[in-house]
Amino acid sequence: MSHDQESAGSKNREREMFLAHLPPDTPVYCDHDYRDLETLPTPDSIGDSFVVVTDIAAELFDELDEQLPGLADYSPSLQLLIVKMRSLPHEEAAARLGAAIMQLASQMKLERRISLCGATRVDGPDRQKQADRSYKPARQRREWPTVAVEIDYSESRAKLEKDSIWWINASQGQVRQTITLDIKQGTGNIEIISRVPALSILPRQLAVSSRGRRIFTRPIGHLPIPRINHRITIKRGQGGANSTITGGDLTIPFATMLLDQPGEGEGDLVITADALLHRVAGPIWDAIDDAEVIRGKKKARKH
Repeated sequence: MSHDQESAGSKNREREMFLAHLPPDTPVYCDHDYRDLETLPTPDSIGDSFVVVTDIAAELFDELDEQLPGLADYSPSLQLLIVKMRSLPHEEAAARLGAAIMQLASQMKLERRISLCGATRVDGPDRQKQADRSYKPARQRREWPTVAVEIDYSESRAKLEKDSIWWINASQGQVRQTITLDIKQGTGNIEIISRVPALSILPRQLAVSSRGRRIFTRPIGHLPIPRINHRITIKRGQGGANSTITGGDLTIPFATMLLDQPGEGEGDLVITADALLHRVAGPIWDAIDDAEVIRGKKKARKH
């Protein structure tokens, strides 16, 4: 096999990995066909949807970044862009979880110590990506967040898992915790998964010289898959049955969020099971119902 063939094969594998786990009906457009990315069509669905745009040069992506109608996931080497159009239930989930986190922070007077990064784009080693919500200690001049939240209301659970792992490993452990909310279409059931680095220390190898000086070698290239440290399942009651939650509270450790130890009156951010059920899941289900009604009205107007 020639060098050119090997290079092409490697590029194809890289492309397949980048686009893996997208819904099979995801539309693909060429930048030459869709220069105005604000006009990308959205499928007739109440859930999240994706669009792939090819041949997007890095310079053009930088120019168009703020015009995108959704969250960006961009590979400079492949010149491939995945745009995730967020649904009403998706936005409700992000807002409600974010509000729950910041209410706890406010109770401990931590608002000024936490930087609300939102969906700020982060430039990783292989891709440029946005989370749904992200947080880090204020005034520390670090690019990577310490906590990243990813939400999905589609049929792409595997992509949600892949993205969660990327945040931790691409940052070499600087992202200390990822939280994913997978909202199931049809049932409205919600699975919340917290992941943390598989290694308990930052992934750098420490060497000690003959003179006793500490020397950090290059970061480890291949990190183990982050481990799941918490799983919560919230089931929506059907036919008059009560909704249920298993897995208990969702905890964001103080040291994970702020890279510091708590002082007097401070502690971990703990969203109780009751708050998750009534203040996060409940409004998400209301948003799903609203989205269904809105879609029905739109269909009726077309006929």
